[in-house]
Amino acid sequence: MIHGMNIGELGVYASLFLALYFEIFLLISFFERRPAPRTARQPARYPNVAILVPSYNEERTIAGTLESLLSLDYPKDKLELVVVDDGSMDKTGNIAKKFATEHPQVKYFYKENGGKYTALNWGLERTSAEFVGCLDADSFVAPDALLETIKRFEESPDTMAVVPAMKVYRPRRILELMQSVEYTFGIFYKKMFDNLAAISVLPGPFSLYRREVFEKIGMFRHAHNTEDMEIAFRMHANGLKIVNAHTAHVYTTVPKTVRALIRQRTRWSQGFLQNSRDYAYMYFNRRYGNFGLLVLPFGLAAFAAGLYTATYMLYNALEYAVSHALDYWSTGVPLQAPAIERMSWFYLNTNTMIFVVVAVLGMTFVAIILGARLANVRLPLKSYAAYFALFGLIAPLWLAKAAWGALLARESIWR
Repeated sequence: MIHGMNIGELGVYASLFLALYFEIFLLISFFERRPAPRTARQPARYPNVAILVPSYNEERTIAGTLESLLSLDYPKDKLELVVVDDGSMDKTGNIAKKFATEHPQVKYFYKENGGKYTALNWGLERTSAEFVGCLDADSFVAPDALLETIKRFEESPDTMAVVPAMKVYRPRRILELMQSVEYTFGIFYKKMFDNLAAISVLPGPFSLYRREVFEKIGMFRHAHNTEDMEIAFRMHANGLKIVNAHTAHVYTTVPKTVRALIRQRTRWSQGFLQNSRDYAYMYFNRRYGNFGLLVLPFGLAAFAAGLYTATYMLYNALEYAVSHALDYWSTGVPLQAPAIERMSWFYLNTNTMIFVVVAVLGMTFVAIILGARLANVRLPLKSYAAYFALFGLIAPLWLAKAAWGALLARESIWR
């Protein structure tokens, strides 16, 4: 015990204060350097752009993906769409071929299944465009997304890659509503990491690169099924600048079941742990700026803190249940809630941890609101309810699974 606090509680306090400190730090960063609003300015020029669409069994969504790309507000003669069918066994190929026949912008290629990174590299080798982007075949772009991205490149010749603002496509079910809030939270985080020059992932939905990135550091790698994370790490390792275009909107479909969600997030989380191991030399290394000194260490600490807090709370819940079950077995007296005849401030719990938890939740809510304003997202109340009720219950499951998979050096599952 340490002044009435056991070691377990001390760890929880440390985790909560870590979260609170980082959220306050990012909020200060936001108000010190507020993101610029959308403008009507057009790009000074329209460079050649190729969008790679790696596809594997995407017959339900690929038509919508290609239609959204064909609807981009960008000169048709400057834009090519490269569909790489990675050995699909459904009607993906037939649908993509039809688009290629009807639209000269669309090119279709088939290859044997080898994984997403091989499909991206296949497409890279078959285009000479100045800028190369990618769009997962279950995602859809806003008409002005490419223009907004190109404008970010024009702001600085040193910018080598731009990531968009990702939103959930038409959330309806409770799990989708939960993720819509999470993605909105992510919009805020990504913009703040942009302020810190420390964006840690270039997501499949519509990240755009200067072609010279691949000439300087090589092409995509398997990278534990998280090639979009690894290439961001590699770019930071080589001093290449990544920025965020919060005005470029892309919509992505998300898992509709808890099982699918855990599988997806386990891959992401395990990929972070395994890429962190591969790039361990960047941790606390001043050479890599805020990415090495702040974002990587915090990411790993947040992973450990989330897993620790969930384990501690589960242990206490089980201990409480077993203790009262034994009391009932020995006495036959069932557990009863304490009767409170009248409400009074006397009964308010003034435990310090309660205030810290409320502060963390409050800061999280503020960050979500700011993310929604950045990307012009309207979230219904039931979305917030779904997020705050479910996320903390489900997230520890994929954290534990990812930690176990990384410990055993297992390969994460793509689908």
